[in-house]
Amino acid sequence: MKHPTDTISYTPVQCMCSGVITSLIDDEESYEVRLYDSPMADFSGPVYATLMYNPGTDGNFKQGDHVKVMVNFAFGGAKNDYDGVMPGTDNYIMGMFNERTMATKRVESPLAVNSPDHIRYLNNKSDAGLIATDSGDVVLASGGSIQHVLKPFGYGLYRNMSYQMAQNHHRIVSHNPPYYFAREHFGMYDGADIEDESSRLTDEDFPMIYRRFVTQTRSPNNWVSTCEGTYAPWVGANIEEKTVTKNKDVLFTKIVNFMDSRATIEMGKPGAEFINIRVDDIKDNEKSVPVSPGATPALVGNRFKLTISDKGELDLRAASKADPSENLNAFHLKIDEDGLTIHSKGRIALSHGDEDESNNSIVLDPKKGIDITALNGFRVNDQEVLLKSFIEFLSTYRKLWCQSTSPGGPAFLHPAIEPFFDDGIRKFAEKGGFTSIGKSESASGVIKDRDRFPTV
Repeated sequence: MKHPTDTISYTPVQCMCSGVITSLIDDEESYEVRLYDSPMADFSGPVYATLMYNPGTDGNFKQGDHVKVMVNFAFGGAKNDYDGVMPGTDNYIMGMFNERTMATKRVESPLAVNSPDHIRYLNNKSDAGLIATDSGDVVLASGGSIQHVLKPFGYGLYRNMSYQMAQNHHRIVSHNPPYYFAREHFGMYDGADIEDESSRLTDEDFPMIYRRFVTQTRSPNNWVSTCEGTYAPWVGANIEEKTVTKNKDVLFTKIVNFMDSRATIEMGKPGAEFINIRVDDIKDNEKSVPVSPGATPALVGNRFKLTISDKGELDLRAASKADPSENLNAFHLKIDEDGLTIHSKGRIALSHGDEDESNNSIVLDPKKGIDITALNGFRVNDQEVLLKSFIEFLSTYRKLWCQSTSPGGPAFLHPAIEPFFDDGIRKFAEKGGFTSIGKSESASGVIKDRDRFPTV
C-alpha cells in the first residue's frame, strides 16, 4: 500500500499496544485511547478504537481503564520505520488489563551486583547508587556523605521508617517557584570558601539549623515558620536562603502569620529576652528583593509582648497601639529584683469577683482617684484607720481643746483652735488636712514602649 499523501510505499503492521481510555465517542461504541506502550516511543496519539467483541458496552469499559489495543501502524517509507497509524484501517480494543499485574518485566543492569541478601547498583568511581536488600530495605547513597534509608516493617521507631543523613538537605514542595510555599531545610555551615573554612577552629564556629516554612493554603498570606538551632532567619521570601547567616541569637523560633496579624515565639536568646512572645500587627509585609538576604523585613507594630529573662525577670505589655515608631501600651507589668511594678492606662480594680466590687474592693481610677470599699471594715493591724494629721492636731491643742463652762454644762470647742479644726477638715491630707479627700490633676495614663524593631 501507499500512503495517501506520499508516493512512498507503506505496509500496515498490526501491533498490540497498551493504552488508557480517555473518552467515549458519540455512539458509545468507539473510544479515544491514549497509547503509552507502542512501537513508536514518541507516538502521542490518541487513536480511535472499537470493541473487538461483546460484551463490550459502556458498562464494561469506561474512562481511565487500561486496555490492550490492536493498532495498524504504517511501516516503510524512506527510513523503513514506523510512521504513525495507517489511515483507513480499524483499531480494536482487545480487552482490559491490570497494569500492575501485567507489567512483569524485570529490569536489570550490567552494573548491578547480586549478593546473597541484597542487590547493589553503584558507580564504581564514586560509590553513589542504590542498594536493595531481601528484607525490603532501600539505601540511596551519594559518595558516602549522604544517605537515605527506606525501611519497611520493623517495630517501634524503626517501623516503616524513612531515615536521612546529610550535612545539608532541602525538601521543597512548591507550586509557584521561586517563592517555595512549603520548604524544609537542615544545614550545617562550614564556610563560604577555603579561606573561611580554615578560619573556623572551634565547634562553635560551625552553626547548624533546622527550619520549616509551610503555608496554610496556596495563598502566601497565612503561613507558619519554625526554626531550631543557631539563629532566627528572616521569614517569608528569605526561606529560600541556602547559607546559614546568623541574624538573632535564639535556639527556637515559631512564627504564625495570619493575614495582618503575626504571633511570634522565641526562646534561647541570652539576657532579658530569653523567652519572647509577641503579637504584632502587620503594617507592610515582606517583599522579595534581588539582593541578599533575599527579602525586606516586614514592618510591624506590637500589640502584645511578654519577655522572660534568663534570670526569671518578667516584662508584660498589653493592649498596645501597634505604632512601630513609639508604641503606647494600655498595660505594663514588670517583675524584677527590685520588686513589682504595675501600670495601667485606665481603671484598676482589685476584688474577689465580678460582683464583689461594691462589697470588698480597691479601685484605682486615673480621674477619680482611689476608692477602697470594705463593708466589713477597713483595718490596719486589726484596728480602724485614722490619719496622722488628726493625731497631730490633738497633740498640738490638747490644752485648749475645750472651753470651761459651769459644772455639768456642755464643753464647747475653744475659740482659739476652732479655725484650725475647720481648716483641717477642709484641706487635702498632703496640705495638712485630716482626710485624704481632695482634688488634683488626673493621671496621664501614658505607658511608652520604644519597641525595638523585631528581627523575625
